[in-house]
Amino acid sequence: MTDETHPSPHLPPHAIFRAYDIRGVVEQQLNEDSIKLIGQSIGSEALDAGISDLLVARDGRLSSPALSRALIAGLRNSGVNVLDLGMVPTPLMQFAAHTTALDSGVMLTASHNPAHYNGVKVVFRRAPLADEQIAAIRMRIEQQTLRRGHGSYETLEIRPRYVSEVQQRVRLLRPLKVVIDCGNAVAAGIAPDLFRALGCDVIELFCEIDGGFPNHEPDPTRSENLVALQSAVIDENADLGLAFDGDGDRVGLVTDQGNIIPADRLLMLLVESLADQYPGATIVYDVKCSRELGNLIEKLGLQPAMHKSGHSLMRQKIEQTAAPLGGEFSAHIFFKDRWFGFDDGMYAGARILELLTRQAGSCDEKFRTFPQSFATEEIRLEVCEQDKFSLMEKILEEAQGMTGNKILIDGLRLEFDDGWGLVRASNTSAALLFRFEAVTEQALQRIQSEFKALIQRADNSIELNI
Repeated sequence: MTDETHPSPHLPPHAIFRAYDIRGVVEQQLNEDSIKLIGQSIGSEALDAGISDLLVARDGRLSSPALSRALIAGLRNSGVNVLDLGMVPTPLMQFAAHTTALDSGVMLTASHNPAHYNGVKVVFRRAPLADEQIAAIRMRIEQQTLRRGHGSYETLEIRPRYVSEVQQRVRLLRPLKVVIDCGNAVAAGIAPDLFRALGCDVIELFCEIDGGFPNHEPDPTRSENLVALQSAVIDENADLGLAFDGDGDRVGLVTDQGNIIPADRLLMLLVESLADQYPGATIVYDVKCSRELGNLIEKLGLQPAMHKSGHSLMRQKIEQTAAPLGGEFSAHIFFKDRWFGFDDGMYAGARILELLTRQAGSCDEKFRTFPQSFATEEIRLEVCEQDKFSLMEKILEEAQGMTGNKILIDGLRLEFDDGWGLVRASNTSAALLFRFEAVTEQALQRIQSEFKALIQRADNSIELNI
């Protein structure tokens, strides 16, 4: 049945419907009324796609219990049956979609965003919804073409199954001492237990779930969020440290010497381990990753496939190319080898530990065997949401006369003999995103200067401070 009632006063704003998910500021953009409508719309879309049952899970944010109840009510109001996994990381919802009778679900989370955000990620038939599919959820609410019904409700405890499955697929050859930093986010409810089950001596850091994130934001790609982990690894004389993001699908690593290893260098270790098993296979990585990663993939006889950033887009590319492994600089790592192809920070951490137990040296020594370079973190330039794509078009126009090889997969990646620079419009926030890498510090500064001048030519009211 379709609802033909008058338009609701609680229509969620357009801005929260993003490229890969729905995400906004709680109370300002997202509340119980709007999330209930979103749930009813998702349920309606599911039913139209022939899906009658959905998994539901939530992260550890302060707003998540109430919003989860509203989301579930909306889903059930559409006529969809709900199987509630409770408070678990996103990878456990994905795991349930691959190992139970249900292959579709909704995760209530805002990932690594600050505490006052929340949102939903949606998976239909094990594939994440993106772009037009997300827009369809919004349009159905606005057009009031919502189904009505009375869906059932059940619960499922999935954590023991997940731990058991990882134990069966990953074997550590020796025990490791590991500091686990969950950033007070939802991974705290399972990550320490998982790594103990694998035989690790686990030191817990910020492993009490507190949706206010009192110690640091749960984003392991930002070095300021890893300072406490670096200190703990040194103080505890640990073999390494692992950090997880707000919903557990991303991982960061700190070596025994306290050095942060970015995700593109983690991928080097993983690619090296898979080369003999998958000769000629494709390895997928995003435009923000190091040039050295692509070089290593080719050197190992594999096929590098640079792709757009975004976990949904990466999943699609991995499926298209039958890649055993893929990853993003944002620390999403996708294993098809011995896993299910979705991004899972905890499973990725377990595989990294497995490899390190097969090495003679320390964690830090192993990562120093890979080619070194001078590289930045991701740099954000805040811009108006409505202007970012038009500004990106101006940047592309101004870059036409520049030297260097232009890669236009996602924004502009300008390649030089001694390094590269990237600028792209964020799909999840009002910002342009930059990254730079070079063989020397001087080359890095030169490339950054060229991009600063490029931005000024595109819009002289904007200054890139790097």
